[in-house]
Amino acid sequence: MNLSIEPGVVLSLITIAAGVTIYAFIKGRHVERMLQLQMGIPIDKVNSSHFEIKFGLLFIGIGLGILTAFILNQILSKNVFEFYPAFIFIFGGLGLVISFFIAQKENRKNDFNG
Repeated sequence: MNLSIEPGVVLSLITIAAGVTIYAFIKGRHVERMLQLQMGIPIDKVNSSHFEIKFGLLFIGIGLGILTAFILNQILSKNVFEFYPAFIFIFGGLGLVISFFIAQKENRKNDFNG
């Protein structure tokens, strides 16, 4: 019995899961802001979560993960498709960790300035 999964199926499922996750996050953020407006809390007073930095570095990390897995696949001259999800998660996680430290540095700078 051959239970192999095509790499296109795995990458498609990962892409769909990432898209659903991003949609849910954006939808939740929108609902939260609408509730804040209804309660009379100005949106400017809400702490910035550095949304753009987080997702920018996350997508850069995912791209680097795919590129690294592809290069490693070419160097080894094998079709080892397990590299793709592993490197996507490793580099995507590194992008989120880097964005956390950038946001922390910005928050410290804002605390000192005012």
